[in-house]
Amino acid sequence: MPSKQTIQTSEAILEKHGAALKGKTILITGVAADSIAGELAVQLSTVRPKLLILSARSESRVEPIVAKIKEKDAAVETQFLKMDLADQSEIRRAVASLSDVEAIDHVALVAGLMGPPYSKTTDGIESQLAVNYVANFLLVNLLRGKIEKAGRGSSVVVVASSAVRGGKMNFEDKPGSYKPIVAYGQSNAARVMFVKKLAPQLSSKGVRAYSVDPGAVRSGLQRHFTDDDRAWIAKLRSSGEKLKDLDGREYDVPPWTSTSKGAATIITGMVDPTIEDSSGAFLHNNAVADEELHSHIVDENNWTKLWDLTENLIRG
Repeated sequence: MPSKQTIQTSEAILEKHGAALKGKTILITGVAADSIAGELAVQLSTVRPKLLILSARSESRVEPIVAKIKEKDAAVETQFLKMDLADQSEIRRAVASLSDVEAIDHVALVAGLMGPPYSKTTDGIESQLAVNYVANFLLVNLLRGKIEKAGRGSSVVVVASSAVRGGKMNFEDKPGSYKPIVAYGQSNAARVMFVKKLAPQLSSKGVRAYSVDPGAVRSGLQRHFTDDDRAWIAKLRSSGEKLKDLDGREYDVPPWTSTSKGAATIITGMVDPTIEDSSGAFLHNNAVADEELHSHIVDENNWTKLWDLTENLIRG
């Protein structure tokens, strides 16, 4: 069942809980002018963080966001972190470059890739699984010492999507079976299962972890959509036809929402004290929404199987 709570704006969440982010060091991936991550960075800049570490493939993607931040408050400190999530060596290099940053209070993993033609990364992994999931797994594990040093009240928030409802991890992938939207669903299911397995490991340090459905936001994420893709989505929206998750439960096509609302549930995961005891949860519309997850995703055996598989994928 979809969450019945109405999603709030980032401004509303920050008005309630933003003081907890003052003086904090926050790392955000996927920052660009046309992204939820970019909006998140601008919103967080209003609560006087200590440092915003803004990651993207190139600095030119981050520059418009830094300009917006400085326009609001020139005193906010930002740092560009060059990182290509499709290349594990780049991720390792990027983390090594943060040696002068002792602790990171909040990590928001927002970067994503949706529906490209089939390709493999330099590490030999299907591109969507690599960028959307494996990169997050590697990055969190490399940053773990800095995250745990930040201590109680810090967080890891992994952005997924409504695609988890139709996504599952195909542990026996067959050559030639690639379908872009299926692979996207798989990568999002992996994100959610990763957080389920990660959260108990971080809890002893007081670090919370959540996966998030930010809602349907028009952004650069849809750059690989074809005209047929757009027509199919428009038809679903206009007809009122429902989709079904992998357990056969109906749900609505999510309505388009603003970038401010898209960033809001990420902020909820960072600082909302009312969900502190629900670390590991899937969040939607600023609330815990584990009831939206189907049986494959909540199967703890799959969490362990995925974790073990991923450890093999990042060796080297």
